[in-house]
Amino acid sequence: MVDILLATYNGEKYLREQLDSLFNQTFQDFRILVRDDGSTDGTMRILREYALHHAGKIEIIEDDLGGGNPARNFMLLMKHSTAGYVMFCDQDDSWMPDKVSTLLQRMQAEEKRTADGAAPILVFSDYQVTDAQLRPLPVNESSLQIARHYRSLNRLLVQNYITGCTMMINKTACQLAGDYDSRILMHDWWIALYVSAMGRICHVPEKLTYYRQHGDNDVGARDVKSMEYRLEKLRDKTVRNSKNTYYAQAELLKERFYAEMSGKSQKILDDFLAIRDYPKLKRMKALIDGGYLKSDWVRSLGYLLYI
Repeated sequence: MVDILLATYNGEKYLREQLDSLFNQTFQDFRILVRDDGSTDGTMRILREYALHHAGKIEIIEDDLGGGNPARNFMLLMKHSTAGYVMFCDQDDSWMPDKVSTLLQRMQAEEKRTADGAAPILVFSDYQVTDAQLRPLPVNESSLQIARHYRSLNRLLVQNYITGCTMMINKTACQLAGDYDSRILMHDWWIALYVSAMGRICHVPEKLTYYRQHGDNDVGARDVKSMEYRLEKLRDKTVRNSKNTYYAQAELLKERFYAEMSGKSQKILDDFLAIRDYPKLKRMKALIDGGYLKSDWVRSLGYLLYI
């Protein structure tokens, strides 16, 4: 059984198309858990309609816990999951028919490679960037924000390389997530961090998701090598303070999981947290020596200057 977690907010425009893509999967032993974050459009009406027509396949979680952001919404959904495997679904994408089956096959193969089959495991795939009508866009994929698939803890401490809508995690990884904390920058980044520190992350080099770009995405497929993007980041004062959010998330990782981490992961985490107390030049050298770097040299240079 696979639980597909769907976090919604004012998603009526593309929601039907996404739900149809789920019900067109070649693997059908799944349940959709949905939690809405206070939509004011027709999202809930669509969800109730599909729940009625697909009895037992959609469970709408209604509570009084509020929301405020996708990370908290998804992490609240994770509390309701009981399946052996969990996937994360954005309301505005569309899944290719063999997405669940492909990721599940790789997941189960990885589980057999672990000593007891109980380690936290994350598998993730590539995506096809499209326009609002799901027409593939002629993008330079080497210039996308997540163009490389780094999975090491040192890299993940300063940048997320795993997009939530492309991933599947096992039950162990789901149960480790814990409660939402404001230091968690995004649910997918948080999951990637602790799985990297204690388990296995595996990449499936197949495009299994139509990643729709329509101008209103919370997180989109940006060309991070464009001059427009780089100037935008240089002007953004919050970017200059991003080091504080990285350290805060790393502190939470240490608080929750340090005792269960391998000695190698503990050292990577300790060395990273120690860097904030170094003088500027020593801090820059330690970041380079430890491999705590961004995905390309321009972003790494800006990061080194600000952190």
